[in-house]
Amino acid sequence: MQVAVTGASGRLGCALVRALLERGDSVRALELGLGTPPSLEGLEVELVHGDVLDREAVEKLVTGAEQLYHIAAKVDLDRDRDGSVWAVNVEGTRNIAKACLAHGTRLVHCSSHHALVLAPLSEPLDETKPLALQHKCDYHRSKAHGEQLIHDMVRDTNLNAVVINPGTLTGPHDYEPSMLGRSLIDLYHGRLPALMNAVTDCADARDVAAGAIAAAEKGRRGERYLLTGRAIGMRELSDIWAEITGVKMPRVNLPLWVGWAMVPFTLGAARLAGRKPLFTPNMLRASVSNDVIRCDKARNELGYATRSIDESLADAFAFFKAQGWLG
Repeated sequence: MQVAVTGASGRLGCALVRALLERGDSVRALELGLGTPPSLEGLEVELVHGDVLDREAVEKLVTGAEQLYHIAAKVDLDRDRDGSVWAVNVEGTRNIAKACLAHGTRLVHCSSHHALVLAPLSEPLDETKPLALQHKCDYHRSKAHGEQLIHDMVRDTNLNAVVINPGTLTGPHDYEPSMLGRSLIDLYHGRLPALMNAVTDCADARDVAAGAIAAAEKGRRGERYLLTGRAIGMRELSDIWAEITGVKMPRVNLPLWVGWAMVPFTLGAARLAGRKPLFTPNMLRASVSNDVIRCDKARNELGYATRSIDESLADAFAFFKAQGWLG
């Protein structure tokens, strides 16, 4: 089968491409750069150079594809000062959806767990939650509006689309590395003197990729499927990481309010140093999770299954070592 992927070199995209190739599909990927990104090196992937705002490149990507996985997004938990987060995540999604509609291509749109209203956190997170269209974080709000655009087009046109909402990703092939990946590497090197009392819902990128493929094959048109795992705090996660790596972890566990109190200082220090801040208000907003995450719908309809966090972190450790990042 001929399939197309946006964001193929990213955290989820490169895991998805590997799964599609293993299934025997021909993969065409939309990529910004002119060369082959490290995460796709050695893989038989046809590259279309451009981005989701380039309608000519999008047309070339979609032509002849039976399925398209729209994974590309601009992930930035800082303010959207130049409007690029909205442009990529909303208008880029519009370009992809219109092209899929014109070609009759089955679309799997990758949204996010943060596109949904999480509050109250004491209630389980599932697919019935409304979209966070008024979220304070520009990125989260853009993902909510991008997903709303897909639902509107499914309702108003013949767009054949299904939506997946992954959570925080872990496991190998974290080439960027991701925010969680950087935290794990920093913990290994002792760069974090204390832990923040943050919670996230982790799932292995390989399991989410399998869920995305199942959504393309079995997902009901216009439906949303949560593809995530259980909520886990940084203390438990760091204890597992310590057991895998043999490295001691920080024992101090700071409540989130301390992070909020430190925001002005971290932002000021970052400006003076000319680098990204250690954390931002939106990072703190993203550091909370519902106590219970329900993926029953994806499990029952798609056969979605997740491996243990221990296995994912062990494979992430092996990958980081192979990259030379734990030298």
